[in-house]
Amino acid sequence: MSKIEINILGTTAGAPTKERAHATIHLVYDDANRFCCLFDCGENAQRQLMLAGLSIMKLNDIFITHWHGDHCLGLGGLKDTLAFEGREHPITIFSPEPRRAKKSLGFTHSAHKFKVISRRVPAKGKKIKTLLKNKRFDIVSIPVEHGVPAVAYALMEKDKSFIDKEKARKVGLPEEHEVYRELKERGKAIHNGKEIFFDDIASTEKGKKIVYSGDTEICDSIKELAKCADLLIQDCTYFTENPGEKNISTLLCRRRLN
Repeated sequence: MSKIEINILGTTAGAPTKERAHATIHLVYDDANRFCCLFDCGENAQRQLMLAGLSIMKLNDIFITHWHGDHCLGLGGLKDTLAFEGREHPITIFSPEPRRAKKSLGFTHSAHKFKVISRRVPAKGKKIKTLLKNKRFDIVSIPVEHGVPAVAYALMEKDKSFIDKEKARKVGLPEEHEVYRELKERGKAIHNGKEIFFDDIASTEKGKKIVYSGDTEICDSIKELAKCADLLIQDCTYFTENPGEKNISTLLCRRRLN
């Protein structure tokens, strides 16, 4: 599987402190088509990126959970710095209430040449919505309960099937042979007069699942999205001792998933 690197650049609540910045999650999916995004973009996000040694120019998309200031006020400064650095290719902002993206970026004059694309994320209902799809993973959202329209996000890596050399040996295939290419492309092949199917010699590695939610209430939607997650990042302002909510973890860390 490809490497997923996550940097949590802000772990404070509504107000920043000298030690802790507002919510900004930087994620890189490192494969042949390297993907880089932010989940939320709190105040001073661009400086946090610089302090962590992360390039803002490599960002593809930004996913905003909701439009409280501590989750989005870094957008304006980030846009201006991208312009100063000469960015030309578009950046996409996914969010509930997408009209607010335009408003938040319109406070200052900016000579940015790149296009800012705004995509609406449904904030009503209980259905999981696929927002971004490619060969290796999907990014999905689900509405959650907060005082304003809000969503949670998940990166869901697809399962990967690969040739298991031990299984291949048991059906009589040599270690190196052109038949493997045919099996991958067509799903079956003939070798020494015997029909062999890719599933006969394949093993599957389950894809990873990373979930992020802003400071929502604990609700059925976030519990549904968090099922079977390898990593849950749950923004948490108030802790609870309710035993029924112990299955929701608060993880504030830097973690690499290989």
